[in-house]
Amino acid sequence: MSFRSEILLLIIFLLPMSTMAQSPADAQDQSPEPDGVKSGGYIIHQSIDLGVRDSEVTGSSGMYGTLVNLHTGPRILDQTFSMRSEDQHGFLFDNLYVNSTGWGGDANNVLRARAEKIHWYDFHASFRRDQNFFDYDLLANPLNPSTSSPSVSVDNSPHSFATTRRMSDVDLTLLPESRVSFRLGYSRNNMTGPSYSTVHLGTEASLYQPWNTTLNSYRMGVDWKVLPRTVLSYDQYLDYYKGDTNWQLSPFGQALLPTGSPVSLGLVFNTAANQPCAIPAGSTSLVDSNGVLTNLSCNAYQSYSRTERIRTSTPTERVSFRSNYWARLELAGSFGYSSADMTSPVNESFEGFQSRSSTRDYTFTGPTAAHRISNVGDFSATVFLADHVRLVDKFSYWSFRSPGAANLLQTSDVCAPPNCNLLTPLSQTTQTTSATVTDESFNQTWKRNQIELVWDISRKFGARIGYRYGDQEVTHINNFTTGDVDHWLVHGHTAILGLWAKPIHGMRLNFDWEHTNNDDTIVRISPRKESRYRVQASYTPRPWAVLGGSVNIVEDRNNAFLVDYRGHNRNYGFTASLAPPRQRFSLDLAYNYNDFLQNSLVCFQDVPPSGVVLPVVTNAGSCTAYDSTNPLLTSGYYTNHTHYGTSALVVRPVKRVTTKLGYSITSVGGSTPQFNNLEPAGDLHYKYHQPLAALGVDLGHRLTWNTVWNYYQYGEGSFVGPTAPRYFHANNTTISLHYEF
Repeated sequence: MSFRSEILLLIIFLLPMSTMAQSPADAQDQSPEPDGVKSGGYIIHQSIDLGVRDSEVTGSSGMYGTLVNLHTGPRILDQTFSMRSEDQHGFLFDNLYVNSTGWGGDANNVLRARAEKIHWYDFHASFRRDQNFFDYDLLANPLNPSTSSPSVSVDNSPHSFATTRRMSDVDLTLLPESRVSFRLGYSRNNMTGPSYSTVHLGTEASLYQPWNTTLNSYRMGVDWKVLPRTVLSYDQYLDYYKGDTNWQLSPFGQALLPTGSPVSLGLVFNTAANQPCAIPAGSTSLVDSNGVLTNLSCNAYQSYSRTERIRTSTPTERVSFRSNYWARLELAGSFGYSSADMTSPVNESFEGFQSRSSTRDYTFTGPTAAHRISNVGDFSATVFLADHVRLVDKFSYWSFRSPGAANLLQTSDVCAPPNCNLLTPLSQTTQTTSATVTDESFNQTWKRNQIELVWDISRKFGARIGYRYGDQEVTHINNFTTGDVDHWLVHGHTAILGLWAKPIHGMRLNFDWEHTNNDDTIVRISPRKESRYRVQASYTPRPWAVLGGSVNIVEDRNNAFLVDYRGHNRNYGFTASLAPPRQRFSLDLAYNYNDFLQNSLVCFQDVPPSGVVLPVVTNAGSCTAYDSTNPLLTSGYYTNHTHYGTSALVVRPVKRVTTKLGYSITSVGGSTPQFNNLEPAGDLHYKYHQPLAALGVDLGHRLTWNTVWNYYQYGEGSFVGPTAPRYFHANNTTISLHYEF
């Protein structure tokens, strides 16, 4: 059956729906909600949206799946069902609402349900399935040069995945309006599907990683209205996590041994740099015309596997309260305690050859366990000093410690150079064993207190001024037995200022400023000084015209020796929405610009291949006095400039016809040091276009026809490099009908 025949059958036999790839209802005429059907004391509304999509993709299917992932086929695009009791005295429920979207093959499916019986219960449930596809082929790509022999390109991301996440939530509140009410809940989060990873053991092997993780969460709570306008709550959470993901060799760069057995040479092929090994004298290639490996002392894998079944249980207790019992005082606070236990036995095996250690095979096994104790608390108080003046104090605390222990045993079969290679029988190796025993802990504590004086000076102007103190303490106990400990303590002081104004009718302006001074840092890109500025403006000159603008700026500095960190994130945005009454059009516009910088000094070691000149190497300074193993010094900068614009015009030329034209574009430009002349700029230089057009026709009898066209085009502004091109463009057409009563 052809695709056009599928469309005709769908139109004839189904009651389909209106959709636009992003917003199903946008193409419809905005008609009043139908009266519904009255039955059994309920008012019933229902709608269903069925359609079919045709997707035509040219170029990189991996990038299309990563960014769009919408495909051809019939769809249940949207469905709603509601029942409302006319007198709020229904038998099982007073209100019921069910909604679902995206069924039939879309990457994201959602089902939501709500039911309530006034005074008795309130029930919420949802299910969501997200199919996550990712294959950005530059991620973890070794960028193998064409000069290698053999020349092997890596056309897909070595860390690609196509996983499915299923998320379920159920919550029930009993006696919600009573003095004592009860809450029960359950959530399940399961992720499965194929994915790929890598491991470095002499060479970079490709691993197949079938993903399988599950988190089951149980919760129960009680709320007690102990006094008027005062609620005391207790919650118990029980979280159980299972990680059953494993790793196994995914053959890449295969060759044959003279015996005919296959080996995997891994992802990296740069024989000029002896990766995975050098071409032996007398040969012109690492793999001959018959596919036989010419260097038997090469790093290679015959087999690899790793299992590490993670089991974690995390019970958490939480007590909280909120009260405005006193007219001039509002209080709120909570404290939570959790104690988690994790077991993760390791079982890893390798067979092949590691030239550096002359290892033919090894096994790595043993138990590992960790414990995590966490205390989280917060408290806030608002004191109304006068009718328009209040003092607000907020305190938060978080402390955790994670002691862990492992007792691992490695058994290796090692041969004696120079008679070591992939054909060395295990009977001619020497077995060695080594134990790895760890007993360490990672501890952190945060404390923060913020106090503000807020003054609503008049109906048109207000201000707040405040101060925040915080400290972060990190302790890493490397070994309990020897007392080897690393310790950091950072104190931060922040000044706070905020202003708001309503200078004219329909306009509101907000300004917020914070400046933080830290007396130390924990990592190189942590700021010693940080300033934050935020300006927001909204203006409604007419009820049908809404204008908005925002400025958000973060400035970071750390001038420590051989760090010289500077960073900023500057964001500017504008929106406009126009929908004149009794006019047959509406217009929405938005623009956003983001400027990101992260820059600090870095020490590195690099020797470019013969004939290759890299400015980052030739212009590097000296870092020898600080790090002799990485003697070159440069500015490790990263810049990103992102422009995003979108527009949507809706026109209703006649009462029963609605048209829409839209367009959005993302344009990115940036830079970073080039340590590899084969490395393209990739997503630091790209444009992503998304125009659309839609037509909706009210056919009468509660039926609406919709046709939507979406176009996607992604292209990068630099050379592709030794990778598969990432450019694509796609046409998606969706035809649907919408029915409701």
